[in-house]
Amino acid sequence: MTKAARPPLPLPISAPLAPPEGFEARLAAIGVRLEPAALATLGDYLARLLAMNEQMNLTAIKDPHEAWERHALDALTLVPLLADLGAGSRLVDVGSGGGLPGIPIAITRPDLRVTLVEATQKKAAFLSAVVAALGLGNVEVRAERAEKLGAGELRGAFDAVTARAVARLNLLVPLTAPFVKAGGLVLLVKGQRADEELAEAKRALAEQRTTHEKTVVTPTGRIVVLRRGPRAG
Repeated sequence: MTKAARPPLPLPISAPLAPPEGFEARLAAIGVRLEPAALATLGDYLARLLAMNEQMNLTAIKDPHEAWERHALDALTLVPLLADLGAGSRLVDVGSGGGLPGIPIAITRPDLRVTLVEATQKKAAFLSAVVAALGLGNVEVRAERAEKLGAGELRGAFDAVTARAVARLNLLVPLTAPFVKAGGLVLLVKGQRADEELAEAKRALAEQRTTHEKTVVTPTGRIVVLRRGPRAG
């Protein structure tokens, strides 16, 4: 059987992870509140992510407590920046990998329509399976290259785009910005070198008609906030 013909790995059944003590207070500190059902769904997702990670490479994080901090909390630091998006708005998560930050955002904002773009077929298969298992009717998965989708049928189709740990900004901006319409948000999760990467990406920002609005320091890193301008002409 060829590699392409192999069936996807079955989604592991695992007990949902309980949030660590003080997690809801950590969320409140960044302006996020989760209903108990949503928090339970988030714990279910993290458990399945870590369980599947034993069979395929989805994350370097294996400790449950660390998963809540560096995956769940990190993803949810984006939520306050999406406050102006109304019900039915569209968000795309580029290079979603194991579903971060897209799935936690979709759990927290079920009123948003979320698209997860992941070119690696086995990762995309996991995303499809976990989305179905969690009953996330507001999420779709596209197992295609971002470059193709952003230049084609999904160009300018979204109100916001997110990406985490995909590439340096000079490469990431051309990969993500084409997805959003004029006035749309580009939210890129970065680390301590965000300012350095911004300086390096000045040409890419100009070519993609994006302006740097601010960089938000969070408990887990930095979020570079860009805004897409209107098309020339």
